[in-house]
Amino acid sequence: MFEAGDRLAVCKARMQPIGLTLKRTRKKYGLAQYGELMLIHQCEDCGRVSVNRIAADDNAALLFDIFKGSFHLESHVKTVLAADGIHALDSGDGYIVHASLFGWP
Repeated sequence: MFEAGDRLAVCKARMQPIGLTLKRTRKKYGLAQYGELMLIHQCEDCGRVSVNRIAADDNAALLFDIFKGSFHLESHVKTVLAADGIHALDSGDGYIVHASLFGWP
């Protein structure tokens, strides 16, 4: 039996949520113009990163805490993300994240 982790990673180690990103879409109205909010995970063993959809039953407050925690990502993690073409959302994206998770303020 496999342990928790990314099904595609050889190490099968646990994946840690480290931030949020946006998957760009062609839609141009409302929140859709920014893209779909996605969760960034990093393997606790090999460091591999992956981006996954947020499920409807995910805890919005916990996702927002993960977003705020990503403001302090170490530089080597940001380098790994950039190498994979992943832009972690930062404090300047707070209104998009808040609106996506909780609706407009």
